[in-house]
Amino acid sequence: MDEGKYGKYFITETPQNPDMPPNRSRDTTVPWQNSLYISEKTRETPKGAFYLETNIALHTGTDKSVGTAHSHPFDEYLIFLGTDPNDQFELGGEVELWLGGEKHTFTRSCAVFVPGGVEHCPLVIRRVDRPFMFITTGTATGYTLSRAENR
Repeated sequence: MDEGKYGKYFITETPQNPDMPPNRSRDTTVPWQNSLYISEKTRETPKGAFYLETNIALHTGTDKSVGTAHSHPFDEYLIFLGTDPNDQFELGGEVELWLGGEKHTFTRSCAVFVPGGVEHCPLVIRRVDRPFMFITTGTATGYTLSRAENR
């Protein structure tokens, strides 16, 4: 790729998220695989870039990191995108997500805005008919929990 003045802002490969198990595949209990992970924890991240994690959901289940309610001191988006070229709003599965103590279940592509301080999760992939994308990003340079919580 042509580097140029802004080439550093094109992020095509990143290290594995250090908070997740390495070398995840369809055979693990974690239902998704990392694609890109951008955080202040990775030296390749451009200075000041918001944290971003992109994943592809492959099978049912959850991961302990999103298995219990938690909050962040920053606003966050949780984005779920279907991959059906004939209907981009069909998620291709079913997701259960708790937000502010309320259980929500959805089967359509959606973006969930989580204001800073609002508890969210557990997040459970209930069904995967077709792999779909799961993306998180927030208004911080790294992924942090509110002070009283541990990941």
